[in-house]
Amino acid sequence: MSAVLLALDVRMDRFDIPAGTLVSYDDGSIDFAYSPDYLTGGQPISLAMPLSDEPVGDVRARAFFDNLLPESDRIQTIIDHYALSRANIVEILSHIGADCPGAISCLPIGDPPIKVPGNLETDYRPLEDGELEDIAQRLADRKPLASKDQDPSPVAGVQSKIALTQLPDGRYALPISEQKVPTTHILKVPRRSEAADAIREDAACGLAGACGLVASHSRHVVIGDVDALLIERFDRVVDQNVVYRLHQEDFAQALGLPRLMKYERDGTEGRRFDAHGALSVLNRLAAPAKARETFVLAALFNLAIGNTDNHAKNHAVLYAPDGSAHLAPQYDLLPIRLHNGYTHQLAFHLGGATHFDDMTSQNMNAFLAEFGLEGTRARRFVEDAVKPMLETIEANSAPLRSIGQRTFDDLIGRELTHLCELLKVEVAIRERDYFEPSGGGWAIS
Repeated sequence: MSAVLLALDVRMDRFDIPAGTLVSYDDGSIDFAYSPDYLTGGQPISLAMPLSDEPVGDVRARAFFDNLLPESDRIQTIIDHYALSRANIVEILSHIGADCPGAISCLPIGDPPIKVPGNLETDYRPLEDGELEDIAQRLADRKPLASKDQDPSPVAGVQSKIALTQLPDGRYALPISEQKVPTTHILKVPRRSEAADAIREDAACGLAGACGLVASHSRHVVIGDVDALLIERFDRVVDQNVVYRLHQEDFAQALGLPRLMKYERDGTEGRRFDAHGALSVLNRLAAPAKARETFVLAALFNLAIGNTDNHAKNHAVLYAPDGSAHLAPQYDLLPIRLHNGYTHQLAFHLGGATHFDDMTSQNMNAFLAEFGLEGTRARRFVEDAVKPMLETIEANSAPLRSIGQRTFDDLIGRELTHLCELLKVEVAIRERDYFEPSGGGWAIS
């Protein structure tokens, strides 16, 4: 029988008792078991791990908790400092589990909860004059932050980010409490050579909002000489000066997939992020029919703006205070086809198509059919929902040229033209410069 090496309490913000226990064994395996008392009134920590008195085995537990580890240099620093294996998830979480993104924390057995609501009047330190500019400069140049500015609320992703809180007077602040109080915003800072990404993502979120899609509230900001994106967190609630966390998980976690399987091409039959997997998540949400249609519209929107990097970690499930699960707002909307360093292979296949340029009407019909949209119902959906969305994108994309994003507008024109052909709809599209793939990127024809 395997012996226990290490055990941690897994806590959910807002609950007084641990959700359960995460355990590692001497044979290298891990498991997670809900606490009996938590089962009577708690909520699942993941769709992949429903409430049960049976332990969750290594495969599902490893996938979920591995997705809590930061995708940054910080994780390698911990591994090197303590001479750990990257596979030793529980040991790594014993060092950084208090800082897991979102509402979950992993703490030594018996420790009190460390993630608590934050009081905007007492738990945050306003940034001093010039401090936000220094932070932005360091993030843009990929330099370490000053010790007093170390991010106390790490956020997932590979881009440089820091979590901040906006105070009622508009100033930005960092938590000062010894406990982990929630932040309200994320400052995402691209490399200087990719500064336009902040402008493009802001524009893409604006286009999504114009189309009626619920997207993260973000805005392009210039801090000193640095372009950045300031994003309001959708997993936070502010009520009478108190900030609360909402639990969320991305689709990789909800499907029980490790972070390295966020693309369909990296999975295997029955265990991958594909249309079938996405559908299995959507069908378990509080309003599944609405969630399915929103997901399809979002997939087509991403095609229209040239975002082929629409992977499992860029979709999320957001849990309301009553524990009900909903599709989270759209986020990380970026015209990735304007970057040369990507394959532009679709994150998940659409009706069998692996690349948008090679997609046919048959592929499009097959994709819609996977989500229950066939025949008359599909035609009605295209005419009543998809066509108006494409028209809105076209109508609202022209101003991109006035903010220096002519290539983004040209890309949208090309992608919209192809989408209309695939969907057999007529949308009046302005004449633009024509772009064609060249050497993995884009070149003017």
